[in-house]
Amino acid sequence: MTRIGVAAVLLFAGLVQVTWAHGLAVLGVIPNLVLLIAVAMAWNFDMRAGLACACAGGLFLDLAAPGPLGSHALSLLSAAYVAGLWARDVDRSSFMQPAIAAGVATLVYSAVLVACNDMLGLRIPSLASAVQPAALAALYNAVLAVPLMLAIRRTRGEARA
Repeated sequence: MTRIGVAAVLLFAGLVQVTWAHGLAVLGVIPNLVLLIAVAMAWNFDMRAGLACACAGGLFLDLAAPGPLGSHALSLLSAAYVAGLWARDVDRSSFMQPAIAAGVATLVYSAVLVACNDMLGLRIPSLASAVQPAALAALYNAVLAVPLMLAIRRTRGEARA
């Protein structure tokens, strides 16, 4: 995938996430499409690609969200870093590993975002009310990671042929 193609997909995912993603809600939880793309790039290419997507996508989400600039970017960078470290040390051909990595990355993203908001003095949910949505979001993103990984692998395979 070219850099322009990745940027277009990332921009599209960010726009969908901030506009239409509420229509994809399951049990009140929406998927984090930008996080999924950053994790998929870290998993299928390398950590640098994942971190670049996380930074660009995070800044886009920060610009679209109320609040200070940087909290989504830092949270996505942390999540992509965890996924990149994970991908470096396991068999990348497995489908279960990227799904679990996406779930763990979602939990890392949620924890860092709450910590950033707490440090900035913004209102944060109580621990009891934050755990269930974060766990459901991790599960949802883990399920969505499998078809995304398949699509990226198919795109990579066609590009090499």
